[in-house]
Formats: sequence, structure tokens, C-alpha cells
Amino acid sequence: MGYAEYLGAREFLEMVGRPIITYILIISLFQGIFSILCLLRKDNRYFDYLIKCLYISTGLYFIGFLTLAWLHIQIYNTVLIEYPAALRQMIPVENSRIAAPLWIESEKLYFWAMCACAFSLTVKKRKDIMALIGIILSIFSLTVYFFSNPFKDPLPIVNSEITRWYAALSSGDMGIFQLAGTLYGRVTYYYNSTYMWTHPPMLFLAYASLIITFAACVYMLFKKDKLYEEIAYSYAKIGYILLTTGMLMGYPWAVEAWKDSAWWWDPKISGSIMMWVLYSAYLHSRIYISKGKMWRTTAYLGILCFASLVFTYLLTYIVPGIHSVVQP
Repeated sequence: MGYAEYLGAREFLEMVGRPIITYILIISLFQGIFSILCLLRKDNRYFDYLIKCLYISTGLYFIGFLTLAWLHIQIYNTVLIEYPAALRQMIPVENSRIAAPLWIESEKLYFWAMCACAFSLTVKKRKDIMALIGIILSIFSLTVYFFSNPFKDPLPIVNSEITRWYAALSSGDMGIFQLAGTLYGRVTYYYNSTYMWTHPPMLFLAYASLIITFAACVYMLFKKDKLYEEIAYSYAKIGYILLTTGMLMGYPWAVEAWKDSAWWWDPKISGSIMMWVLYSAYLHSRIYISKGKMWRTTAYLGILCFASLVFTYLLTYIVPGIHSVVQP
């Protein structure tokens, strides 16, 4: 087992994943069309088609997720970082295996979309809200396919690190000492970190739940139906608890991994705190929802919260920082 086996597994994933993500795209396009028709024509047939499409796309997302998990298992089994003997006195392990989580790089948006599809099935009896959610999920799938396809060049950063490591080993490059130190930090504090396996998924589960809050808040602007407010609040509670727990779990991780950096000024962290404050305001505004114009104020707050959520996610890609893929 080694580099050749890893490359074979990666190529196999690309071959298997290509039709899966294509079918997700096609089904999601139909899902979006039926969602729009539900909004325009109020025909139960279109709603039934929408729900069927949602079930199929959710199932395809989970099948794709299992294939991604298979690649991660193959990476763990085939890739071994054997540190040079001269470094073993400085590095407390002789070798390492990469236990990369399933929500890194291009897999992040895929995981969020999969969770969002699963959450949306819990409100499938609400035709009005489901029509809007169906459109949102179709946009998600389009974005995943064209901008964050995990089956097209899978895990490019991980692959680059593995490739450079084996290239350095085979050539006897003296730069292997520096590379080994870098890889040790990446494996210990990122890929194999317990926090990496718990902090991000809790946030993405929160994001998935808060999509439903957003959809219900949009409908609150057009109709003063107590049921809309109850749905928005129920999923906001779930999302808020997951969001708060996930953020708190990120703190000890940051202290451990970035102790020599001013990580508290990172744009993504600042954006996350802003988002958390807005959701706190939304939950507090509900206390006074029956007074004056607070119904619409609460709805606007719920929509603003989701806008801040999307903005916080995009910060990774548009602003340099510790969380960012953009280089300073």
C-alpha cells in the first residue's frame, strides 16, 4: 500500500462521483422548476413532484458522501508520513497517517447542501415553505456542481501535500526536513485534530437548520400566520444551540493550533461573532412579537441573520485570514 494505491483510489472516486454529482444537478434542476410552479400555480401535483425530487437528490447526496468517505479511508490506509530519523527527536511520533475529515476544501459546501436537504424533509408537509426551500436547495446544488465539486480534482490541497511528500522522498530532496515539520503541524493540529472532527460539522448542521428559519421568516412578511413564526423559531433554536456549541468548541482549538498568531482578529471569527449576535437578537425579539410592529421586525431580523450567515461563509473565499483560502 502506498502512493500508487492512493492515486488509484482518487481516480476511482472521480470516475464514480462524476455521474452522481451530474444526477444531483439534473434532479435539482427539476426540483427548482417544480418549486417555482408550486409558487405560481398552487397545484398539488407539482408539490408531489418536488418532494420526490427532494428525496432522490437527498439520497444521491448521501451516496456521494459515502464514496467521499471511502476515499478518506483509502488516504488513511495508503498514505504514511514516515519522518526522517533526524527529525524524530524533535517530532514526538515516528510516522503519521492522515485522518482527514469529510468537510474540508471542496467538500464543505457539499456537506452543507446534504445536511440542508435532510433538514428540509422534516418540513415537507408545509407546501409554501417547501417551495421556497426547494428553490434554495436547487441553487445550492448548482453552486456545488460548478464551484465546489468534490469529485472534480478531489481534495486538491491534501493531494498537493501528499504528492510533494512522496516526490521529496523519492528524490532525496533536503527540503524534506522543512516539509516534514509543516506536515506534522497540518496532520496534528488540522486533519487529525478532534476539534476538526467536531467543530465544523456542528456549524454546517446549524447552517442547514437556519435555512428553514430563513424561509419561514420570508413568509412571515407576507402573511401573519403563527405557524410560520413557530417553524422559524423551532429551527432557529436548533441552529442557535449548534452554532453556539460549535463556536465554543473552536476556542480551545484556536488556542492550541494558533497560539503564536493573533487568531482573534481573523475576519471569519469576527463574522461568526457578528452572526451569533444577530441570531441572539432574533431570538430575543420573539419575546415581543405580539407588540406593535415586532412581527415584521422579527421577520426582517431572521432574514438579515441568514444574510450574515452566507456572508460569514463567503469570508473564507474573499478575505485573507487564518480560515481563508485567499493568501494575504
